[in-house]
Amino acid sequence: MFVDTSGRRARLLRRIGLLLGAGCLGYAAVLGAAFMGWGTSLTPSQLLPFAGAGPGGGPGGPGAPGVPTAPPGAGTAVPTPLPTASAAAASD
Repeated sequence: MFVDTSGRRARLLRRIGLLLGAGCLGYAAVLGAAFMGWGTSLTPSQLLPFAGAGPGGGPGGPGAPGVPTAPPGAGTAVPTPLPTASAAAASD
């Protein structure tokens, strides 16, 4: 049986345990702050990676800093449907 009489192994394990404990305590603090609402003021729909997500109109919402908005009077273009073979045959 191996016995560590110098105590180096015990000190090493104690330091590793203290580091892991400090990391867990820090994570618990961040998690608790998130549950209390500290940190971000974004709604969940603004965190989605694609535009047009939810009522805000995409990440950042309308009028958010750094998000370009359309000039007044600029409408959205509605694509016209392409004629199909059946529509072309019906018009002849």
